[in-house]
Amino acid sequence: MISVDNAVELAIKTYLGLPIRVRGTAGPPRKVLQAAMGFPDLLDLLEKYGGDRLQGIELADIEWYHRVRNTLYHDGNGVTVDPQQVDAYNQIANLLFQNLFEASVTPETGPPAATILGEFVLKWAALETHIRSLAAKHLPKRTPAAHSALSLYDGLIAKGVATPTVRSKFEKLLQKRNAVLHGVMTLPASQLKELISAADEILGTLPPA
Repeated sequence: MISVDNAVELAIKTYLGLPIRVRGTAGPPRKVLQAAMGFPDLLDLLEKYGGDRLQGIELADIEWYHRVRNTLYHDGNGVTVDPQQVDAYNQIANLLFQNLFEASVTPETGPPAATILGEFVLKWAALETHIRSLAAKHLPKRTPAAHSALSLYDGLIAKGVATPTVRSKFEKLLQKRNAVLHGVMTLPASQLKELISAADEILGTLPPA
């Protein structure tokens, strides 16, 4: 968990510090980046300058896992963390790296995730990314990055793009996703597989982006 968190922090710092010619978009002034005192400051800057590269990434998840990391680091004697949560954070870190640098750190021949929770993280990211891509196409007056996935889904329903009959299932899936990833709820593998199936079902009702 500590190693993954360190990698996330390094990825964010590196991305924000890239020259605009390399990054392709505006970034924080050098003095502002140098004045960033800690991880929360870096997340604030990433939220401001990340734009579309944050599709499928919830910064609140990263912040929560960083707090878990701090607990392990500062109060680590006797403190443990569920391996599934480590894998979940690892998948988020992989997605973040891919989005920021358009490159993968995961071997193509290896499994995408080590646990069912990790698989769910990837499946949710695919669903949310698809919704945000559809929103960019069908909701031109909205900036997808500035709205929640549920809000965008409601907008797509209003446009006749998304199916209203699975809206409640999407909201429940979102609530369970947040509870599981933030340690509020622990689900057995069988129920996590049900969440993956629910995400697949919702994806199946959406048109191509």
